[in-house]
Amino acid sequence: MPEEIDVGTPWRRSLDEIEPALNAWALAMFAEPVAVANVASPGNGMSSESVLFEVHNVAEGGIDRYVARLAPLPDLYPVFPNYDLDLQRKCMDLVRAHTDVPAPEVAFLERDSSWLQTPFLVMRRIDGDAPPDIPPYVFEGWVLDASPEQRRHLQESSVSILARLHEITPATHDLSFLAQPEHGATAMDQQLGYQRWYYEWARNGVTYPLIERTFDWLEANRPTEGETVLNWGDARIGNMLYRDFEPVAVLDWEMATVGPREVDVAWMIFLDRFFDDLAERFGMMTIPGFMDRADIVASYEKLTGHTLHALDWFEVLAAQRFAIVSVRTSTRGIAYGQMEQPADPDDLIMFRNLQEQMLDGTYWD
Repeated sequence: MPEEIDVGTPWRRSLDEIEPALNAWALAMFAEPVAVANVASPGNGMSSESVLFEVHNVAEGGIDRYVARLAPLPDLYPVFPNYDLDLQRKCMDLVRAHTDVPAPEVAFLERDSSWLQTPFLVMRRIDGDAPPDIPPYVFEGWVLDASPEQRRHLQESSVSILARLHEITPATHDLSFLAQPEHGATAMDQQLGYQRWYYEWARNGVTYPLIERTFDWLEANRPTEGETVLNWGDARIGNMLYRDFEPVAVLDWEMATVGPREVDVAWMIFLDRFFDDLAERFGMMTIPGFMDRADIVASYEKLTGHTLHALDWFEVLAAQRFAIVSVRTSTRGIAYGQMEQPADPDDLIMFRNLQEQMLDGTYWD
């Protein structure tokens, strides 16, 4: 393991290493004499590193505040087989240009890996608070401490983000950069084809019976293909920054695709259900009346005028997508000695109980 890697989170590099490299990059990039300062990490993120920093204009005294998103180093057990920063930039540029959804402004896309050993995006920083993942927002923090009215505003404004994003479709905008024809002919074919390909890459030769049974279920119960829209991909409240319970930034575009609108809605529902399940397993109360399935569906349908179809199937797809990510992040923890290999591979799926309930039909009871 390289010496500069933080043994607490081995796939992240030390800020002491990153700061001088960013400073050298800024000196080469900006015409004026500048200095990088106040380099910090937001702390979350499993698939890549994000770094907060300031660029100080030495001559004039101005300060610009940025966030750098670094592609993962390929030798540090990446979560995804490909990490396309150009795709992320195109998504944010498209959303900023054609909707009022607050996607970050991309200031630079640095393809030269010599500065930080990997390419990186530099975005203008937006101040706001994200519902935390560690510990989850259902355990503690500002979401849990908020009033029911404040949480309701957060929920409805978050669903509104999906409704506005889904106004972007292949019929209205060029989304060819998101197509994956190597995985199938239609958007649904590509959704399933990519997940099968990703699973084969992520599993490293290990068979996960629950994931394979879920693929069989998805194929056997596949619904009629609906309208294709822009899919954010990682559509959840933990990937938004809020001020006064209103979204001010929509982050993390590495899972963006095209597909039915239900893909994003089901992901938002399931990721909150996953956190609720964690709370229940630790003997804690869930947040009453927050991010409930029926409320999210009703809000989305009212905002868009579209009726959501086959949502049960798309929730199973959401669980399957997350299961494969869970397997990859868990085996990374095993590789770095942070956890032990279980006797049953399916135990690496953090929400195994929920996925099993889906397949036996009791999840929605």
